[in-house]
Amino acid sequence: MLTLLFSMEPNRQEGIVQRFHKRFRVLHFVLAASILLTTVSVKAFAGEDEIKAANISFKVAGQVVVIYYDLNASADQFYKVSLTLKKRFDTTFTYTPVDISGDVGPSVIPGENRIVTWKLADEFPKGLPGEDCFFVVGVESGTEAKAGISPLIWIAGGAAVLGGVILAVVLKGSTTTPPAPPVVSFPNPPGRP
Repeated sequence: MLTLLFSMEPNRQEGIVQRFHKRFRVLHFVLAASILLTTVSVKAFAGEDEIKAANISFKVAGQVVVIYYDLNASADQFYKVSLTLKKRFDTTFTYTPVDISGDVGPSVIPGENRIVTWKLADEFPKGLPGEDCFFVVGVESGTEAKAGISPLIWIAGGAAVLGGVILAVVLKGSTTTPPAPPVVSFPNPPGRP
């Protein structure tokens, strides 16, 4: 009798392992897909080129200078943008405006028609120093700036949520069937006189 119980135990365990693998087969695919997505996205972020601002122009409107530029870069990242005033005929002149606002600083989103406003009167009460001034818009990758949550964390979180949903669906779909509802019968009709 003891030999019979001992020999039946491995078969029972093997059935549990097989059922476990059968139920969680979908999770193998989810795990493989999430690893593949993470690898592809890491390779995409590693191959970044130098990022530059394009179509830089400015207008002086009274005591304010409005600078326009395009930042053509990957839309899923923030960039650190700085502004410098220079002169064409005086290469030693470099000035970094202080009282600026708009699409400048550590968390700038890429796109066209980015605008920076500089209150010129606070720093140069007599206006721009000469007619040969131009602006240089410096752009750096947002890795040094506080750019929020990394896209890789969003991908990993999405894969984890998807895996949890699939796990819940698989575990909920058990093989037990609900009990049949009780049969309700009406009493026999009363006899006729």
